[in-house]
Amino acid sequence: MSVILEYPLLTIVSTGKRSFEALGRIINQSGDTIKRHLRPAEESFRSMHEIANEIFRDKEKLVVAIDDTLVKKFFSRFMRGAGLFYDTKICRLIMAYRLLVIAVSDGRYTIPLRCTFLFAKELVKKTIESKNDLVKQLFLTAEKLLPNKIITFLADGAFASVELLGWAIQTNRSLQVRMHSNRVVEYHGKKIAIRDIQKLRPKGRQMARTITVLWHGLTLYITAQLRIDKHGKKTVVYQAATYKVKPSFHVRDYKKRWGIEKLFRTTKQYLGLQECFSTNMDTQLNHMAAVLLAYSIVQWDMKKRKYDTPEKAIRALKKKKVDLLQQRFSRLDQIFGYTYA
Repeated sequence: MSVILEYPLLTIVSTGKRSFEALGRIINQSGDTIKRHLRPAEESFRSMHEIANEIFRDKEKLVVAIDDTLVKKFFSRFMRGAGLFYDTKICRLIMAYRLLVIAVSDGRYTIPLRCTFLFAKELVKKTIESKNDLVKQLFLTAEKLLPNKIITFLADGAFASVELLGWAIQTNRSLQVRMHSNRVVEYHGKKIAIRDIQKLRPKGRQMARTITVLWHGLTLYITAQLRIDKHGKKTVVYQAATYKVKPSFHVRDYKKRWGIEKLFRTTKQYLGLQECFSTNMDTQLNHMAAVLLAYSIVQWDMKKRKYDTPEKAIRALKKKKVDLLQQRFSRLDQIFGYTYA
């Protein structure tokens, strides 16, 4: 089996912390040996690309979602590149890496394509590219990796910037982002907050409505989606797009962004995204890329074995011995072309 798969498979079958020593005990190897077998992030990225091309070979239309997540590091004051970030879940600053990830999805399966760090303000130098520059580069990378596909780009409200939306319009790319309700736009010649536009609100049986507005000189299509939770409580959320389709299509497209949220949750809870204890930033990135490759392998097996969720696929894989998994995933060696053997 190619070396590239060894570390990701170990993160899948492990039931404890994913330290090098703990992973080594699974196959009776030392922690130093496992560390040497951890491949550079670029190799994991190339393997993800190959899996994506295999899974979505027959798909004409795909979405590419981008998002970031905090990878907590309790001892990160010793880790190069880690910094202070605000955790919205616990409402305080924590030491962590902020990981920016781009992933491709058809709404059923989601494959990460690449990841990179977003550094804390105290660590950023003027020579480091801005967040918008990184996002544009990742979008362009996704297009190159997915030739002959019709791509819609998706992002949450943190990426709803004039620069990014303007770039998408100028380059004729389809981009949809979450939009905050208090954003002021120009509608019928008047400036008004999105939440105060009466004609935007869904009525009767409508679950979504779309209108055309100007925002900082940009023509955008704003969609209001009505949501009803299990208790019958109604809320309205807003989306902004650079392309015009029916309201239901805007809602359908944006729902596919859920795949990247699921990716973050599963890799943290089941694959050890946060469980690398090296103080070296490159090793940290190599580990995170390997975990994302592990998620890609899970998605590949999920499709082949027809599992409903990645968690079911992971539970089934954990019951297998590593040597049996090596045999099962020999097909992936063929996909990779034995590049890393």
